[in-house]
Amino acid sequence: MSRGKRLAIAGTVSSAISLAGWRARALAPSGAVTATVVGTSILGRLSWPGGVLLGAFFVSSSLLSRLSPEQEIAARGGQRDMIQVLANGGVAAATAMACDRRALLTVAASLAAATADTWATEIGATSSARPRLIVSRRPVVAGTSGAVTTRGLSGALAGAGLLGLTTVAVSRTWPHAWRNGGVVLLGGVAGSLVDSVLGELVQERRWCPRCEKPTEAKVHRCGESTVVVGGWPGISNDVVNVLCTFSGALVGGTLGR
Repeated sequence: MSRGKRLAIAGTVSSAISLAGWRARALAPSGAVTATVVGTSILGRLSWPGGVLLGAFFVSSSLLSRLSPEQEIAARGGQRDMIQVLANGGVAAATAMACDRRALLTVAASLAAATADTWATEIGATSSARPRLIVSRRPVVAGTSGAVTTRGLSGALAGAGLLGLTTVAVSRTWPHAWRNGGVVLLGGVAGSLVDSVLGELVQERRWCPRCEKPTEAKVHRCGESTVVVGGWPGISNDVVNVLCTFSGALVGGTLGR
């Protein structure tokens, strides 16, 4: 199949899935357009295995977001916009186009990191235990960047494991399939831990004066403008997510076969 025809098919499939995501209110309009570009890049390069990996991340994360309790930490609500889609899938799309021999593994590990981070947030929110900052171990209010719970860490492991098993399922090199699945699992967990460490040490921390709650939004759900109370201004959750997924891709590209 020619490259042009493959891209045309990838674009059609990605558009249909993004439209479904928008109609299901999982994607904002800008997010749907961006998801089409990301999906086309991955499917056009990796064909159906890339689509399965992308679907495992998007479907599982969207379902968890809908089933979990409402999060005060959410920056822009339940619908993913352009920035959020790029923060979670931009590295995977870029590595799909730039890498050659290990493109599948770099994409899978990058998406595993995004999945692990999302699952950790959504599942960790159901924990009754007080979260602690991952580096200093200081107990903090739920929703504080860089805070973790045992349940959240278990969620990260499960999310990364899902992408690891999906990698095994779509692998075309069975002699290395399980090893590569383990590499993707490792990349996902590593990326999630990087996210938490950066969340504590450098990510800007915002506070809603009206609700007296931590948040990652410039404008809180109540409509109040939030203030920066710590971290490095400008290092938002989206920036940290990019570094999280890049860390996962780096593990996949370095250790995979």
